[in-house]
Amino acid sequence: MKTVTLKTQAEVDAFKGTSITGDLFIEGSDINDLSPLLTLTSVGGALGIWSNSTLTNLNGLNNLTSVGGALGIWNNSTLTNLDGLSSLTSVGGDLMIRYNPSLINLEGLRNLTSVNC
Repeated sequence: MKTVTLKTQAEVDAFKGTSITGDLFIEGSDINDLSPLLTLTSVGGALGIWSNSTLTNLNGLNNLTSVGGALGIWNNSTLTNLDGLSSLTSVGGDLMIRYNPSLINLEGLRNLTSVNC
């Protein structure tokens, strides 16, 4: 399993593919647009979205339906909603949402039916 780490907006912009067999980590102070990830439908391992100080939403992950491992969303100071995760139905590990002071609701997780902690 390969880990993919996107640390800059340029790396997000260059992403190609529909699935990742390993982990996906999105962590970069200049990342503010996840729309280049619209083709992504599954992450086989963990998905970590952290320390993205200019990311206000997760739009771009709209077609993601499953995460095989844990899902962690933390330390994103301007993230206001999780609406980009509205197609997500299953998480194979822990679900951790911490230290997102601007996050006002979790409605984007409304279709999540399975979390295996």
